[in-house]
Amino acid sequence: MLNNRTWLAFANRKKVRHADAIHCLGFINWRMGRARFSIGDIVYLFMSDERYVRFKMVVTAENYKREDQSFWVVTSPNDITYKLELLEEYEGIMLSEKELCKHGLKGGRSLEVPNCNNKELIGYIKSIF
Repeated sequence: MLNNRTWLAFANRKKVRHADAIHCLGFINWRMGRARFSIGDIVYLFMSDERYVRFKMVVTAENYKREDQSFWVVTSPNDITYKLELLEEYEGIMLSEKELCKHGLKGGRSLEVPNCNNKELIGYIKSIF
């Protein structure tokens, strides 16, 4: 049995209204492929429009049918996904992009692919949540 990992993922508001989906459904779907999540993994969502980590999610299913189509800004793909369910929401300033950069966030294109390898950054996020 693998130990569960903790990830930082980028929620792109130009594609999906993640916050609305989370508040309405209690979960979001995440495309399988680039991210190699496992059931039980924790995923922190960095919100592209607000520029801070706002949601703590847990992966509860894989090979899951997409159910969040109505929250897509662009046409949603009809793909197989992970299901990420809400654990906690953060509303404060300690997880802003500026603060995260002090703890190892590289920014730019490094946010495009979910990452579980930046131990300093993930440790800091965990300490705030």
